Amino acid sequence: MAIMSGFFHCGDVLVLDNATIHNGGENSVLEDWLWDNFGICLLLLPARSPELNPIEQVWKLLVQKMKKVPLNVMREAGADASAQAASVILSSMTHCDVAGCYKHCNYL
Repeated sequence: MAIMSGFFHCGDVLVLDNATIHNGGENSVLEDWLWDNFGICLLLLPARSPELNPIEQVWKLLVQKMKKVPLNVMREAGADASAQAASVILSSMTHCDVAGCYKHCNYL
């Protein structure tokens, strides 16, 4: 669906961690299929290496920023305050922030 909707394009690199759901069963041929049919490079990260996974760096930034929100503000905001705060923080991330996560992992 991501390819057909135009989310992925020829020349893109899809980075996946080494979870079984990503590399087992029918997915064992995914790397060749993506490359042969769409020109998309699949990069499977080594097991237990979150420092190489850009999304882990995004979560790290989110946690750092969430820790700056005063606890009393979170309590006053109600039950879904964490979700609301996370949404605001993630929505405010810039292209530069995300690129920094890829640079941290030495992809850029």
